[in-house]
Amino acid sequence: MPRTETIIFRLSQTDMENRFITNPKITEYIDGFYRPLTPGLGKLRDESEAAGIPVILRDTEKFLITMLTMIGPKRVLEIGTATGFSSSCFACALGPDAEVVTIEKDRTMAETARANIERLGYSATIDVVCGDACDEIVKLDGTFDFVFIDAAKSHYLEFWNAAFEHVECGSVIVCDNILMRGSTASDEYDSSRRRHRTSIRRMRAFLESITNDERCVTSLLASGDGISVSVVR
Repeated sequence: MPRTETIIFRLSQTDMENRFITNPKITEYIDGFYRPLTPGLGKLRDESEAAGIPVILRDTEKFLITMLTMIGPKRVLEIGTATGFSSSCFACALGPDAEVVTIEKDRTMAETARANIERLGYSATIDVVCGDACDEIVKLDGTFDFVFIDAAKSHYLEFWNAAFEHVECGSVIVCDNILMRGSTASDEYDSSRRRHRTSIRRMRAFLESITNDERCVTSLLASGDGISVSVVR
């Protein structure tokens, strides 16, 4: 009898471990269903990844496209452009009647994004703004139905506060990479040996802030590298 109880405990532990979405086998299985929205976007993803430039993960991309399809926003604000891949996905999914404003601090990267966006045919839909996000957001007019934050992780709260001045009831704010490869959840996943300690501490403070912000309803999801989804009340 004692031996049977031990076996059951071990199986339960294994089952629990396999439930995590970050399990490599599960991620590989889910990614097997991935199809780029267009051949051009597929090529841009391949080019970005080959160059070592981070773009949204495949399951994150599909999640965002599904959300955008449900919500149908007319104005989207993105903080963190990189190669222009995610903003181009948004433009592709929403069509020519939508407006996407994306802010990139690095001038060289902003120029690269503009070139990629033009090559893909989304220049009329996407406006690439070069500059510090907090400085540029205050210059924007009107409100946005959807906000996507995917820039410097240690400044998420600053980006959130700036963007919140341009949302209204029903607007959705999504933040990517909130788990920072697990290090946000536990120090044991911090492989940088404390090099990113400040970023981790600030991300934890950010999540504490938005989950207690009564102006919105927020969920934290263990998809990709972690996603927060907030709906403004």
